Amino acid sequence: MSVEEARKFNIDWPKHVTELHVHLGGSVPLYRLWEIAIDRGIRGIGSGYEEFVSLLKIEGGKVKDLDSYLEAYDKIELIQSGPASVRESIIIAIHRAYRTGGMVNVGPGGEGGSPEALFAIRRFELRWNPLKRTGAVFLKGSHAGLYDMDRVIKSAVNAVEEVEIGFHGKIQVGHIFCFGRDMTFEANMALALKTRMWRERTNKIIGIDLAGHESVNPLSSPKKLEEMRIVFEEAGPGLGRTVHVGETPHVDIETFIKTVETLSPSRVGHPIAAVRAFWEKKDDRGLKLLQERKIVCELCVKSNLLTGAVKDIAEYGRVIRTLDDFGIGYTFSTDAPSLQGSSLAEELLMLLAEKAATPEQILRALDTAEKASFLPSVLAQT
Repeated sequence: MSVEEARKFNIDWPKHVTELHVHLGGSVPLYRLWEIAIDRGIRGIGSGYEEFVSLLKIEGGKVKDLDSYLEAYDKIELIQSGPASVRESIIIAIHRAYRTGGMVNVGPGGEGGSPEALFAIRRFELRWNPLKRTGAVFLKGSHAGLYDMDRVIKSAVNAVEEVEIGFHGKIQVGHIFCFGRDMTFEANMALALKTRMWRERTNKIIGIDLAGHESVNPLSSPKKLEEMRIVFEEAGPGLGRTVHVGETPHVDIETFIKTVETLSPSRVGHPIAAVRAFWEKKDDRGLKLLQERKIVCELCVKSNLLTGAVKDIAEYGRVIRTLDDFGIGYTFSTDAPSLQGSSLAEELLMLLAEKAATPEQILRALDTAEKASFLPSVLAQT
C-alpha cells in the first residue's frame, strides 16, 4: 500500500503516537542482527545471510502456535547477549521505531521501506528479559549467565539516555522487564531483585511483565501462581504492571481470572481467553474483571494472527467489537515488527482495509495507548 492509498481512509492521523507492546528480540531489523552476530562471532546462524533471514523471519506457514512463534527468540537472545550487544540492539530498536513505525510498508529485512510516514512513534515502551541477555538461555534454568546482569542493565539504561539526548527530547523510552514463564522461581527472583535495585537508581525502568510459553507454565498451579506473585512483589513498588495472559488455550478462564486477580496488572497482553470464554460459553467473568478493574488490553494484530490466537482478520474485528461492548480499553502494537516485517502503520491500515476496525476505533486505541503508558508525560511538545 502506498502513502497516497493510505490517506484515502480519511483518517486524521496524530503527528506522534505511543507504542506500548514491543519486544526487543523482535525489534532489530534482521540485517542488523546478522551484522551483530557476525561481529560477535556467534555460531549457529546459518550458512549465509539468506538462510539466517529464513531461520528468523516469522511468517505464515512456519508458525503453528505461540510455541513455534517463540522459537526464534532463543537465537536472537543469544545474539543480543552481553552489555555491548544489548546497547547496540536497544539503540537500533529505538531508531527503527521512530523512523519506520509510521511507514505503510517495510523492507524484507524489517528496515524502512516507505518514502514517508503517516506518523512518528514518540513514546516507546520496550520490553525484554535482562537475564536472558546474560547468555543464560543455554544454561537450562540456571540464573548465572556468561555476562553480568548489572552490566547488561546499566548498558541498557545508558543506551536509552544517550538516544533521548540525541533526539533533544523528541522521543521518550522506557524499559519493561519481562519475567519468564519458562524460567525457574529462583531465576525470576534473581531478576526481580536486580529490577528493584536498578529501579532505585533510574527512572528508565518503568514496568514489569510476564511473558513466554503458556504451555510450559500456565500458572494453573496455585504454587506456581503464588511464586509469581512473590516475584512481582519483590520487583518493588512504583512499577507499571502488565501480563501476557490468555493468548493460548493452555490458559483457561479460571486461570486467566486467578492470574489477573493475583498479579494485579493495569494492562494485559493478548487476553483472548476472556473473549473466547464469552463467545463459546457465555462466561463473561473475564471480561467483567477487565471492565471493573479498568484494565487495558494490549492487542498485537499480526502476531495474534500468526500464532492462531485469532483465526483471521474478520474474527479480529469481532474481538474489537466485543471489547467495545464491555467498555474495555485496548491498544494496538506490533509485538515483533522486524521479525514479522511489519510496522504499526501497516497493521492499523490492515484493520481499516479489511473493515475489522473503524477510523474512530483506531484513533481511540491510539489515545488509550497515550493515556495507559507507564512513561511519565514529560515529552517536549515540538
